[in-house]
Amino acid sequence: MNLDLLYKLLKTPSPSGHELAIQKVVIEEMKPYADEFYKQQNMNLITAINTDSPVKVLLSGHIDEISLLIDRVNNDGTCRVLRNGGTRPYAYTCQHVYVLTKNGPVPGVFGYLPGMDKNAPKTEDLILDLGTSSKEETLELVEVGDPIIHQYEYEHLYKDMFAARALDDRLGAYICLEAMKKAKEKGTKNGVYVSTTVGEETTGRGAMSAANFVKPTCAIIVDVTYANDIRYLEYHSGEVALGKGPTLTWGSLMNQKMHEKMLEISKKLGFNVQYDVCPSRTFTDTDNIFSRFDGVPCYLVNIPLRYMHSSVEVCNLKDVKEIIDLIAEFIVELDENFNFNPFL
Repeated sequence: MNLDLLYKLLKTPSPSGHELAIQKVVIEEMKPYADEFYKQQNMNLITAINTDSPVKVLLSGHIDEISLLIDRVNNDGTCRVLRNGGTRPYAYTCQHVYVLTKNGPVPGVFGYLPGMDKNAPKTEDLILDLGTSSKEETLELVEVGDPIIHQYEYEHLYKDMFAARALDDRLGAYICLEAMKKAKEKGTKNGVYVSTTVGEETTGRGAMSAANFVKPTCAIIVDVTYANDIRYLEYHSGEVALGKGPTLTWGSLMNQKMHEKMLEISKKLGFNVQYDVCPSRTFTDTDNIFSRFDGVPCYLVNIPLRYMHSSVEVCNLKDVKEIIDLIAEFIVELDENFNFNPFL
């Protein structure tokens, strides 16, 4: 498994609402494989092959990441911030960060303030320190509205374990692109449309526009789910562990025939599978794709992840490889006679 594309995605910031730079990386990297690129006005990008095929498989992995936004510059030069997506304020205390400005990244820190050890900090308690001493100095560096992210490093841990910020959901985008490549190598004639989806953490705008544009035969969404395989994480429901295989989804939004096919292929490939139970909403792009038209047949495949929405998210690359293989094989085996209707 070649990880060069994943590394490039992780090195490119893309807070929700600021995804253009990373989409340009995707275009450059996928030029040798894609037949078409569809560039939508909301910064959503769809990379496609076999666009003449009546079978259209939409793969969706969101490319945006959580962040903070500068809300106000104080007279002492520090900045107040707002949430942009599902940020956890305590995860920013004592952290190095970058402010993403029109002139490039500006380094800063969120210090540890008196009283934070007594109560979990709220977003409004966080103070961004750029090392300046006045409002005027700060405004020479940044503007209100500039996004703030954790500094972007990644680390290979023991064996197949891997840690970085924004694995939610760079991994999903990477898996979708790699699955398209692999399906093409295996000779699929089906149309494959990879949406490196914008705005999942905030508005769902990318998933809705991608589904409306492609009008897919079916959609496979790849996102992350909580692993609960270590102490203190066991309060999450279910049994999901790193390195134990793809996490398939039980839920009312899942097409039953797609679920059965995923199980069949997993067994054929010799993969263990795990289950995530989502009785109603999944809080992924599935929720916005499922409801298009008279209902798009959808399936959500999740990547087990520790420490979600932090600067040290941890996955197992063995799970990533198996999900790529699973989705590629699903695409290859799908044909226009596949029956998505459980009544028939």
